[in-house]
Amino acid sequence: MDRCFSNKKVLVKVLACLMLVVCMPGFFCACKKGDKASNSDLGDYHKYLGDYYYDCSISAMVFEVPDGEEEPGVLYRQVTDLDALTQTCPIPVVFFFYSGMHADIYGLFACMEQVAEEYHDKVLIVAIDALAEKDLATAYKIEALPEAIVIKENMQKARFKGQDRGEWTAQDLANWIVTEIQK
Repeated sequence: MDRCFSNKKVLVKVLACLMLVVCMPGFFCACKKGDKASNSDLGDYHKYLGDYYYDCSISAMVFEVPDGEEEPGVLYRQVTDLDALTQTCPIPVVFFFYSGMHADIYGLFACMEQVAEEYHDKVLIVAIDALAEKDLATAYKIEALPEAIVIKENMQKARFKGQDRGEWTAQDLANWIVTEIQK
């Protein structure tokens, strides 16, 4: 009988912990509600962004409220005119050239999305599939993937060349972007 009671106590503790884990993010989101603007507050460069599209070769990571939702999040929108976007965007644009065959592509995108959310009013990240956009990769002299280029005032200001950095992580790239956009 004591053993059965002990197992019930453990089960109750486990269920209580699970409820906390499941409910806590909702509490934090509710507290933050409304304190973050979206990229759409930053001017009319949005006219160069198309529909939400997660499989296109050039897409902008925008921080917006999806249709039917209340909370903003990072969404991928097709870039319809990259030149016009970089000319009219009031914040720096980071071209993130990648290959879907990179070993840690999901980790890289997770870090880029984190930057896109936290610094949505300071940078616009544009993900470019270098294998699908070979002419663009050639024009920007992309030698190895991934590679990132900061464009400010329609001019290239900085470049993250992974092949020249030895060992680096996705977080190193994210930190580099944050540092560059604050210069």
